Amino acid sequence: MSQEVFVIRFPNGEAEIYSGSAVPSTGDRLTRGDTEWVVARVEARLEGRTTVSVMPVAVQRDESWPKPYEFVHGS
Repeated sequence: MSQEVFVIRFPNGEAEIYSGSAVPSTGDRLTRGDTEWVVARVEARLEGRTTVSVMPVAVQRDESWPKPYEFVHGS
């Protein structure tokens, strides 16, 4: 069985080298630590290096930002 080696990039700038039987596809979910991630992009580079960019499945909202305005419809 062939092992693929690729780099997983996280949104905070951290990266992890991973070896597995297959490179994940866009939309796949990965678990690292206690956090679940979704694959956002897979880039195969000419140098033979594959980079997998992930984003958190559960997006954290910053409630300190003002709420978007609502459109007012006239009667």
